[in-house]
Amino acid sequence: MSSIPGLPTPGSDVQILITSVNLGPLCVLVELWGNFSQGKKAEYQYLAQDIQSPGEIFHEFEGNAGDQCLFQMNNTWYRSRIVSRHGSNYSVFLIDKGWMRSATRSMLAWGKKEHFLLPPEVEFCVLANVLPLSHGNSWSHTAMEFLKTLPGKSVKAYVQEILVPQRTFLLHIPCISKLMYEMGFAKKLSAEMFKDFVLQSLRSPSEAVVSTETQEMPMRNEPEGPGEQMHKQPFMYPVLPTGTMETVIVTEVTNPQRVFCQLRIFSQELKKLSEQLTQHYEGRLATCNIGPDMLGFPCAARGSDGSWYRCVLQQVFPTNKVVEVLNVDYGMKHLVTVDNVRPLAAEFFRMPVATYICSLHGITDKGVGWTAAQIDYLRSLLLGKTVIAKFEYQSLCEGVHYVTLYGHGNTNLNNLFSSKESGLLECEKSPGDYSKLMCMSAFAEKDEAQKQSKTKMTMQPAVIPAAKNLSATPSEGLRSTGSGTSFQTQNSSNESRTAAFMAHMFPIGSALDVNVSCIESPNHFWCQLVQNAGHLKWLMQDMQTYYASSQFHPFVETACVARHPDNGMWYRALVINRQTPHADVLFVDYGETKTVSLYDLRRICPAFLNLKGQAFRCSLYNPADPTSTMNDWDEEALAQFEDFVNTAASNHVILKCTIYAVMCNEQKVLFNIVDLETPFESVRTRMVALAKSVPPKKASESHSHFNGSYCYSTHNIKTGREEMVTVTCVNGVHQFFCQLERNADVVEDLTMKLSTLCHQLKNAKPPTKCGTVCFA
Repeated sequence: MSSIPGLPTPGSDVQILITSVNLGPLCVLVELWGNFSQGKKAEYQYLAQDIQSPGEIFHEFEGNAGDQCLFQMNNTWYRSRIVSRHGSNYSVFLIDKGWMRSATRSMLAWGKKEHFLLPPEVEFCVLANVLPLSHGNSWSHTAMEFLKTLPGKSVKAYVQEILVPQRTFLLHIPCISKLMYEMGFAKKLSAEMFKDFVLQSLRSPSEAVVSTETQEMPMRNEPEGPGEQMHKQPFMYPVLPTGTMETVIVTEVTNPQRVFCQLRIFSQELKKLSEQLTQHYEGRLATCNIGPDMLGFPCAARGSDGSWYRCVLQQVFPTNKVVEVLNVDYGMKHLVTVDNVRPLAAEFFRMPVATYICSLHGITDKGVGWTAAQIDYLRSLLLGKTVIAKFEYQSLCEGVHYVTLYGHGNTNLNNLFSSKESGLLECEKSPGDYSKLMCMSAFAEKDEAQKQSKTKMTMQPAVIPAAKNLSATPSEGLRSTGSGTSFQTQNSSNESRTAAFMAHMFPIGSALDVNVSCIESPNHFWCQLVQNAGHLKWLMQDMQTYYASSQFHPFVETACVARHPDNGMWYRALVINRQTPHADVLFVDYGETKTVSLYDLRRICPAFLNLKGQAFRCSLYNPADPTSTMNDWDEEALAQFEDFVNTAASNHVILKCTIYAVMCNEQKVLFNIVDLETPFESVRTRMVALAKSVPPKKASESHSHFNGSYCYSTHNIKTGREEMVTVTCVNGVHQFFCQLERNADVVEDLTMKLSTLCHQLKNAKPPTKCGTVCFA
């Protein structure tokens, strides 16, 4: 067995003080820096004092790779070795700490020869016979947290092997490895198998012919001239706070725990950066010194497309003069020849890395790993796609961001992948097969929850282009049915039919994630719930198949399926007016009104009635006149509103819709009075100046718009805020009513006014018909 003079020999028992642990997603081996020389503590303390009186500070052009020197940090000098130099910028290795640091000429000084007689105070070690138990050879979160506790511990160890060329000690530390096995996140290997694994990782001692004491191994094509040196300088990454929503491009997919997401706002800049790298490196003859000890070092590498990219060194194959690199800006690994690798120049570190290693939130392999078919499906779902990423949280010890990804139509792609791989979505029958079976059997009357369980995770809906101007105002109203509401309409034959489409009803104060599907004006637009986008997509697919070869048969129902005159697709619709040979229909899932041929109408299969109508009618909340659904917005206001909605849509930003009130207009059509917000702006705030310019309405005009509901206020209550309240009515633990203490004077004044008014109305004749808002 080989050994290093002055240090423990293979087969010996030693006491080691663990000073640091290398943590990161790429560290499959447990890498430690340890102190074997605790008995020489006094000698190292004396040396640390002695080097505080260094020699001359570096002059211009002094210092080359491999030179020993002193490095100053926080007014303290440390023994160091120069790893690389670029002009007056250096990368140095602190031999008594195991640290890499960047330095300038003024931070470096020459030391005396005797300063470097003592061996390094810490040595590089690997915990023997231990590898990750999880699939993919990556340490779990629990393992990472455990490894963080090791620095500062003094433990007994057995020197199992010394890899002299790499100056690496393989240490068997029973008190640590046994605990890791028992905690269930590490697997045990025999000493021989572990040594083979390490040699494979480091590409064997016989090939790494130069010791890591010099931190380099020449691998070059030209026989003459000094090689350029790599230096371990970290890249900069923009910090993403928890909950951040960003539009990203998925550039690489290895498995659900390793998905590379590039911030789209940097995509053009990264293309320019590649062009600059190519211009800088292409055609220049140079050599590069590369060694197995440089794994993780940044570099520039030539891709298969001939362009140069920023990379990190992953593996070294010295005999073949080939290395594996990871493209940090796109997440792809490549094998390249050594002559196509260069140290990364300092100016190319200025641009931050905007591609993050991500793990799909809520997705696990349950300990059985991922099959090739699963990964292929995930790649087809994500690779190369532009999606919305919600960065749920960052795991520093695992080196990943946990994300939820949303596709077109805000489909939750995490759930889509999960349901696909869990067998929740059957693929042996087409959507059309299921539809026909349901329509021809008693299953058409199944509970809505069963329908949704089959269609829970589906693709984005087919979208009708948003219309700026709807057709004539529909005359349909809403009828309460307990769990929701259903559309009603009066057709031209005066025969009243109750449609089976259920509409959404929301409590006052609800905050919903929505898409705006159709706009007439800020007074009249339609929204869809983001969470139901998958259900609608599946429904649309079913209907296209089911009605593809259908024939027209006369019918009088108002709920139907209609072919859209613009794109020829079939949509759920409500007939609001018939004038042979045409009919005006409302597309209940989008809010658009169109005139279609009667021959483009079909009876609706009962199976297609389970899902509620997905579009709900809205009117923008106007603080200047909160009691009206018909405010006098001008053309500028319409343009501002459309710009707000379109900008959010083009940037894939989900809108937050807050329900302030529910009212009926003069035609008894129900509206949700809402505000729309992005994470950065409210449309109400943007248009407040325009709202102030609206001329005041006459009392009679305002009253006619406010006969369906009371106007509710949020009273500026924010989540987490504490308020003094009076509980006025209790219906149960899930529903009770409160009044704000700060509004007590307002309530008292209102009570007095109502008492006076009701006293005056005592002798008044009661109306024959009373609306929903009244005195009682």
